[in-house]
Amino acid sequence: MARKVWLTITGIQKGFDQEEPVTLVTEGSYIYKNDVHYIFYSERTEEGAVIKNRLTISPGSVELRKTGAGNFNSVLVFDTQHNKNCIYQSPAGPMELVSDTKKIRVLHGDAHFKLQLKYSLIMNGMLVSDYNLTVLAKFME
Repeated sequence: MARKVWLTITGIQKGFDQEEPVTLVTEGSYIYKNDVHYIFYSERTEEGAVIKNRLTISPGSVELRKTGAGNFNSVLVFDTQHNKNCIYQSPAGPMELVSDTKKIRVLHGDAHFKLQLKYSLIMNGMLVSDYNLTVLAKFME
């Protein structure tokens, strides 16, 4: 059964001698089934298009799938044991990346679910950027 959540997604992207903070606050849905956590939420691009997101959190891995207007389709996979090939939809078109995951931490209780993710994205063997991301889902009931 899906539970409504209030999501706060915060992160810091570091790359090219810059540090960019990111914050998104929105409503979403949370499902826990067969030891897998699912979080569904939508966001708007700067151009106003709606992007639908699905986070799938399994023991030791996380997948972020983004779909939306036109052919917008991104899949980022994070696994602490292996680097993963990913496709990220950028404004210039799809980019092939490799994710190098340093940390996945999951905390959950009766009132909330929290995911902490630390990773790097690599393109053509070169570091694109480092990320620290936190997803906090507070259950609304």
